[in-house]
Amino acid sequence: MSNFAKTLFSASALSAALLVAPVTASLTGQAVAAEKEESKYATRKTRKTPAMRLKVGNALGEAQAFAEQENWAEAEKVLEKELGSKLDSLNSYERAQYYNFKGFLAYSKEDYNGAITAYNNVLRQENLPPALEDNVIYTMAQLYFVMEDYQKSIDYMNRWMEYQEAPSENALVILGQAYYSLGDKKNDKSYYKKGIPYIEQAIKMYQDKGKEPKENWYLLLRVMYFELKDYRTVTDILELLVSKWPKKEYWIQLAGMYGELANQPGVGKKERDELEKEQLTVYETAYRQGFLKKESELVNMSQLFMYHEIPYKSSKVLDKGIKEGTVEKTKKNWEYLSQAFINGQDYQKALMPLRRAAELSGDGDLYMRLGQVYMQLDDYENAAKFIGLAIDKGKLKREDTAHVVRGMAYFNLGQLDKARKEFEEARKFERSRKMANKWISYLSKEAKRLADIKEFLGGKS
Repeated sequence: MSNFAKTLFSASALSAALLVAPVTASLTGQAVAAEKEESKYATRKTRKTPAMRLKVGNALGEAQAFAEQENWAEAEKVLEKELGSKLDSLNSYERAQYYNFKGFLAYSKEDYNGAITAYNNVLRQENLPPALEDNVIYTMAQLYFVMEDYQKSIDYMNRWMEYQEAPSENALVILGQAYYSLGDKKNDKSYYKKGIPYIEQAIKMYQDKGKEPKENWYLLLRVMYFELKDYRTVTDILELLVSKWPKKEYWIQLAGMYGELANQPGVGKKERDELEKEQLTVYETAYRQGFLKKESELVNMSQLFMYHEIPYKSSKVLDKGIKEGTVEKTKKNWEYLSQAFINGQDYQKALMPLRRAAELSGDGDLYMRLGQVYMQLDDYENAAKFIGLAIDKGKLKREDTAHVVRGMAYFNLGQLDKARKEFEEARKFERSRKMANKWISYLSKEAKRLADIKEFLGGKS
């Protein structure tokens, strides 16, 4: 299973919520009349069940009283003394009730193998009342699920359903979950396709009754559809989840699914743009609700704003996170923040984070960028200074560009000699030679022009 799928669904947590305790109503003998009811299906054979004698019913009642107090040891002592030692004298129905109670006690002590053995002994008895047989089969389906023998769980649940006109929603969900768990265990996704209809049927049955389907049922559907790569259905389920149970993980997963859909093959530009806008809207909604608190979540939110060309919101999210200490003051985060300010043309605010990023960097490129921001602000002195730091730090992607920009800064400061030296360095690089030569030529003419003006002014004086 993928990591994403594990995030979506926890089988152990869901199974704990779904499983019900073995039926104990039949243990006391108080439901004998109900157990003698015939199956709702006419094809089921009529059975003549022996009556339970009063002394057997009393013994079961005494054991049941201890069981209700969770005094399993005393319950078992009574059961063995009054019935277990006299099995040969019991009729088939009484033996069935004895084994049924033993199964319940074993289950209560989490002795699942013992419970299975006892319930199998129930099923071996002749002329079982259909209701008792059904209860035992249903319980065994649950037991095998707990024991992670999902194939047997499926077999017993299907056997139980064979005689149920209207199986309960919980039974359908257990069967659906068993198919999911078996598929996960065997790494065979075809089992997910078998399990999905049972979950969907359970949900529809609840809805038809005007009841709210359980959250966990949608979670089970979601993970199976995700594993089958049916991302549109997963998105539909997540949209429902955020409307009914607006939890953080559902908002984040929904945003992720919009992004996944946008990148699917065959998606046109118009649809992709719409899906990406939905992704941004969902993620921003989660942010506004205070769900995004981790550094990675806030950085992702900031980058989404940048991707959608909303640099103001991008810088606001990241700046707030850094000030509150949620986002670490790393080179990368300072760089992200400076870029958001630059993209929003707020060059003054970009200076501080860019300088912090440059100080933490192992090369001079960020100092170079800092110098370029100062150029945008017409602060040529600082531009020359920080580009100089960039050159000194080294490992520049474009050292030639650094010399050109620094030469321009010196030119604007009127320091023509320094400017010439930078352009002379720049023309050592093939990529900037032509531009550097033009600047050197221009500087020569400018120097001559300034000399002529000086001479003219000197002559006047």
